Amino acid sequence: MVEEEDDKAGSLSLRVCCCCMSLHQGTRTIGTSFFFITLGIYATYLVFIEDLRDKVLDDLYHIKPCTVPPIDTVTDVTFEYSIIANLLLVVACVGCSRWLLVPWLVMYFINILFLLALAIWMFVAPLPLLQPAQANNIEYQMLRCLGFIPLILCAAVAYFWLVIRSLFIEMGSGEKQEQDVCCPIKMKTGVQIIGGVLSILSGVVLVLYFAKLDSLINVKYQQSTGVEMSRGQLTLMAGSIVLAVMVNILLILGGSGKKWRRALVLPWLLFYGAGIIFCLMLHLYYTSLCWREEKIIGMVCLGTGFSFLVLWSVVWIVAAEMGDKQKTIISRPNPLGFQRL
Repeated sequence: MVEEEDDKAGSLSLRVCCCCMSLHQGTRTIGTSFFFITLGIYATYLVFIEDLRDKVLDDLYHIKPCTVPPIDTVTDVTFEYSIIANLLLVVACVGCSRWLLVPWLVMYFINILFLLALAIWMFVAPLPLLQPAQANNIEYQMLRCLGFIPLILCAAVAYFWLVIRSLFIEMGSGEKQEQDVCCPIKMKTGVQIIGGVLSILSGVVLVLYFAKLDSLINVKYQQSTGVEMSRGQLTLMAGSIVLAVMVNILLILGGSGKKWRRALVLPWLLFYGAGIIFCLMLHLYYTSLCWREEKIIGMVCLGTGFSFLVLWSVVWIVAAEMGDKQKTIISRPNPLGFQRL
């Protein structure tokens, strides 16, 4: 009887493991497929952006190109954040924290609402015709059927959203803290490596800045705004690079694991946290502009801010772990313990 129960328990656990493996594989396939589809659509949009502006915005809705910046901002942000969410989804399937699935769930929940609103809008107000005289014809009324396209896409994305949500719940119920698959080395050692690499890179950028980079930045700024950079602005940029070198050195010293050195990590968190916010603001600014070069600069700003956000999160986790106090078990005094037998 005991052996039969053990066999049943073993077969049940094997079945659960197989289901989890298939769910992980299916989620990885979903993330990879969505990544390439979104990237391909966004690349096509950037290639044919002038044609889309002329034939859709101007001809159909009489909106002159580059006159409504929020249209460019919303379009670029939706595509770019969806691409990042798909990357995090693929990384989460490797065995990392299930919280990497949250950006995908949030972003595609917004996409589901957007597709649903677009379908309803196309049912109520069909696409306008180039010839207003045909507005009352049956062909114009048949344009309402185009609303089924975003509606079907909404249903498909909603189904995949439920699959990812089930994986999020499954990873939470069977979460184990025994080993970290994502990072084979200790996080404290990784933080010190991050500080060392960033210190070297900051020093190289500082040398390049005083050698040639300051003049290049000044020329680019003058081409964009028509005004030369002031001496104070150039000095501020040089001081920021020097400050980056200093906080990276402090990160190396503060990442040793000693609790009293946790304060040395705080300048790094503040400095790079402000830099991440600045990169995201630059991304929103450049995506609202008209030309492809400016949009590419916005994508570079977003990629830089996202990369440093990942590093910032790792450093913050290490600093929080250094602040945890170790629990000590204090035994109650026992009067019988002092008696001699």
